[in-house]
Amino acid sequence: MIPVHHIARPMSRLALAPVARHVYPAARRTFFTVVNQAEIAYREFLGGNRIRLEPGLRMNLPFLHTIHRVDTRESMIDVPVLQAYTRDNVPVKISGTLFFKAHDAEKACYGVTDYTAAVSAAGESTLRAVVGRFEFDDIIGDRNRLNEELVRVLGDSLKEWGTVCTRCEVQHFGPQDHQVAAQLQKQLEAERRRRENELDTQAAVRTAEGAKQEAVLRSEGELIAAQNRSKALQYEMNVHATALAEQVAAIGKVTGCSETAVRLLLEHKRLQHLAEISKRDNRVYFLSPEGAYPSAAPPVADLIREGK
Repeated sequence: MIPVHHIARPMSRLALAPVARHVYPAARRTFFTVVNQAEIAYREFLGGNRIRLEPGLRMNLPFLHTIHRVDTRESMIDVPVLQAYTRDNVPVKISGTLFFKAHDAEKACYGVTDYTAAVSAAGESTLRAVVGRFEFDDIIGDRNRLNEELVRVLGDSLKEWGTVCTRCEVQHFGPQDHQVAAQLQKQLEAERRRRENELDTQAAVRTAEGAKQEAVLRSEGELIAAQNRSKALQYEMNVHATALAEQVAAIGKVTGCSETAVRLLLEHKRLQHLAEISKRDNRVYFLSPEGAYPSAAPPVADLIREGK
């Protein structure tokens, strides 16, 4: 048998050892709650009979009331970096920010378990789907089209939850790895060279068209100028012929002979030419004697008679 004192000693030690106790603070329970400005709350009584609470001091009985709050201000959700494919099968990484607002507090509270998480999940899936509708170059060139399409698609899907997507902003967009980036860079350089060659060709065509128009306009101008010169020369010859005929007629009345009048006019013109020649230089001129060549007076006189 075991002695009694060997058993009593450890029992006494256990009895005297201090017991560690953890004291938790009691939750504070109040009978009132404050609904903040720009918030709409719904109070349930034992899980039913919900009542809409406007901003202000409202009653909240413990164990009996449950209050759900909905913030009606515009909120934002950051969409993490997602992997997606564009319409031309380019693997890309994209991230953005969604701005939304609860316009129907009852649907946002009772139409979905957590409307904020639902909007975030819908935004991620919609962003992947909408990126697949655009080509890589279209997104690089104009992100506003992508943002507008995101707002349109999300607006249709969030109506049942009492929320509306106000804005979508794509923060980061690019290829997934360096190999894709290198291939896209080669494609961009080839496209740039193609556009440059196309612009050069168009410029050469415009230059040729301009030269053609210039040549046409120059030839038309020369034609018009030649026609005007011929008309002016014809008019000048007609005027001189009329004046000469009048002079011959006037002299013929005085002398009584048209041939004599023509001879006088020719001699007068000959003397004028000799006077001009004598003023120019010291060259020697040999003049044919009168009668060496046929006289022009009879033919001219005959022409004048026929004109009369």
